[in-house]
Amino acid sequence: MKDFFRNKKKFLLVVMLMVVTLTGCSVPRGQNGKTYVNSIYTNNDVQVKRGDVDIPDDKELQKKYKDYKADDLITIEKTTFSDAMDEGWFNGLIVWPIAFLINFVADFSDAGIGIIAATFLIQLLIFLFSIKSQVASQRMQSIQPEMNKIQAKYAGKTDDRSKMQQAQEMQALYSKYKINPFGTLLVTFIQFPVILGMYQATMRAYSVVTGSFQGINLAKTPIEGFNLGNYWYVVIFVLMVAFQLLSFKMPQWLQEHRKKKMHVKEKKYAEPKKKGGNGMMGSMNMMMYMSTGMIAIFAINWPLGMSFYWLVNSLARVIQNIVIHKFFIKD
Repeated sequence: MKDFFRNKKKFLLVVMLMVVTLTGCSVPRGQNGKTYVNSIYTNNDVQVKRGDVDIPDDKELQKKYKDYKADDLITIEKTTFSDAMDEGWFNGLIVWPIAFLINFVADFSDAGIGIIAATFLIQLLIFLFSIKSQVASQRMQSIQPEMNKIQAKYAGKTDDRSKMQQAQEMQALYSKYKINPFGTLLVTFIQFPVILGMYQATMRAYSVVTGSFQGINLAKTPIEGFNLGNYWYVVIFVLMVAFQLLSFKMPQWLQEHRKKKMHVKEKKYAEPKKKGGNGMMGSMNMMMYMSTGMIAIFAINWPLGMSFYWLVNSLARVIQNIVIHKFFIKD
């Protein structure tokens, strides 16, 4: 059991599977990419054009809106907290508050500003509740050479005594720098359901379904925007991918910058040899590129509002990394 929890990849996989299972998320959009009319969250009674929404595979709704034309208006009643909770705790506790905030801010500006406000507020709250874990995560990178030394020392040794000694030396290293290795998973554990919630909220918030950012329709996908000849969709998509990579690499670059600034000459320990790999850093980079690639593939067919959220979220993480490195990481 202890070995299982030491394996972060397995632990993270189980955590994510549990979250997905518990949330029971459903896609609130039809195959045409438009949000189902009964999935829209709104702060007030509103009307939407039939052509801007999709009708789910529900006999009553299909019959009700059968004769509606694209420009005919459909009235949607205000979505209450109780309404959202009836769909499940995840929708009530996470999706509804985010959608409510986006709609509230959008009433005074537009949907894009609503997404920006919601994203920065959420990231600020996560930052305040998980600052110690984020600091520990950056410290983990600073002790990587010492970890490499320990791993190289026991490379190829599979007997129980060697495994125990390696675990003890690793634990001593964590204690020396006051790092809780499992505490670094807290940020991921918190952010993952929030990402799912934001994904749902950007598709379900009335202001996003019917609104825009500086004239750019956030309900359309990057491919649709490109086909319409609006290259701002491509610009936002490319910036999203670029800042996603930047947010991953920023802690590493900041650490290297600090070492150069302090003229730290660090002994380079050989990493344990692994078949088909380039060590721990190579594995981390591979995971970073793969996750970014997957996000980019999915985002092609996501509403632009979600890509816009990823862009703003990545920018917020870059700012967080700089703040942590400057004010919380001691020399």
